[in-house]
Amino acid sequence: MKKWVPTILVLLVLIIGWVYAASQNYFREEEAEKVKLLGIKSADIQSITIHDNSTDTSGTSKPSQLELKNGVWSMVEPKSYPLNGYTVSSWLDALSGADQELVVEEEPKDLTKYGLGSDATLLDIQLKDNREIKLSIGGKLPADDARYVRVDSGPVVAVQTESISNIELSRQDLLDTTPFNLDETNVTTLEWEGEAATWMLKSSSEEGAAEQTWTLNGEAIEATDAVSLIGKIKNLSTADDVRKASELKGTVPRFTLSVEQTVNGEAVTDVYRGLTIPSEPDQIWVITPDGQWAYPMDAASLKEAEQFPDSIKKSESDATSSSSGDDADANSSSTSK
Repeated sequence: MKKWVPTILVLLVLIIGWVYAASQNYFREEEAEKVKLLGIKSADIQSITIHDNSTDTSGTSKPSQLELKNGVWSMVEPKSYPLNGYTVSSWLDALSGADQELVVEEEPKDLTKYGLGSDATLLDIQLKDNREIKLSIGGKLPADDARYVRVDSGPVVAVQTESISNIELSRQDLLDTTPFNLDETNVTTLEWEGEAATWMLKSSSEEGAAEQTWTLNGEAIEATDAVSLIGKIKNLSTADDVRKASELKGTVPRFTLSVEQTVNGEAVTDVYRGLTIPSEPDQIWVITPDGQWAYPMDAASLKEAEQFPDSIKKSESDATSSSSGDDADANSSSTSK
């Protein structure tokens, strides 16, 4: 038995060493280092042009160009539309942060089989050092978890679908499509003056109160109803391009919405105007407080806000009827006993 002791000890040492090495991943292949698709930082980007594959009635496409001016991103083509700053910032981060997963073909001869022909999404990116990058986004890989992409005249590579979804944005995705600039926590008064209705929603809370209380035309209402209305107005958005307010001609006033908010301890009042064009009665143009932009809105989408007091009365009436019915059932049950 003694002659086997050295052998057993050697085996034990080997086993312990193997277990330790395995725990330290010594037997696993090194994970391939991710390669950045563009090799740039978001701060390097000076302008981006999105080439739209769709065509308008004239048969021509309208590229959208964004530029960084004085530290602020703005759209300069096809018009100086207002942008959603948060969306633009996230878009730039997505462009600079995208990784290429693998090289599909080093020197592609037929780009159409990758969806990188005339149907590809094309972005022209100009950097602050005057370098230009052409980014082409094509079709899906067979596994449907990545897209074919080409940078300049380089190889065709694969990029995760999730990354591409954050990059392949349209002009509409980047625009500020919500005309009403509200913050539920700041609003103290909403006053609607329109053809069909006039009402005032007002916070009646004392300064520093733990909970906000609200009145509608002087009568107390549930805070949840008030916050719901503010949220619905705030989230109203347009599916179409905005226009310069000065371009609208022959308009008819439809409503005004005055919004009072407390911002940094100061009361700020913004007034939004709703206008219609007689030939388009189902569309209301909402004019921003600065008088610069006109947002096309479906008249039906604003109807709920206009008829807010009626909806409150109906809900209260339904609640009263339900309560009365419950009391009647309870009395009936008590009598039968």
